[in-house]
Amino acid sequence: MADDGEVRYEEVFRERWRDRQSGGARPGELIKQPGWIDVGLVSLGVLLVSGAVAAGTMTIARSEALPAVVQGNSVTAVLVDTTGPTPGTAVQFRDESGATFDAVVVDVSATEVTAQLEQPGPASAGKLLVPAGRQRLISLLLPRLW
Repeated sequence: MADDGEVRYEEVFRERWRDRQSGGARPGELIKQPGWIDVGLVSLGVLLVSGAVAAGTMTIARSEALPAVVQGNSVTAVLVDTTGPTPGTAVQFRDESGATFDAVVVDVSATEVTAQLEQPGPASAGKLLVPAGRQRLISLLLPRLW
């Protein structure tokens, strides 16, 4: 009991817990951690390393969005400082509402790309999504390191 008549349960509990945790420890040694903590840390390390290896070896497809318009079943896009895709390349047209339509490139000039839609669509403006190669996943996730 304390001088003011209160019982100090908290201090007693902490002392018993501390004694139980350091039961086999010599004076000055750290408190022993349960074995599952070491296993958990090792497994987290293995997961981290395997994730870094996977992200370094996986690649994802990149696409470039060109401004385009639809007229019937034909899509015309403007090339801006890029080389166009080869005829026969599968592309997609995305209109302003977000709807996506599949198309195939039929003609490429120095300034524009013409693609044929699989189904005619309404006259609208949007973006022609053209494949632009592949990129490593790690460079996408951590762009400042590469």
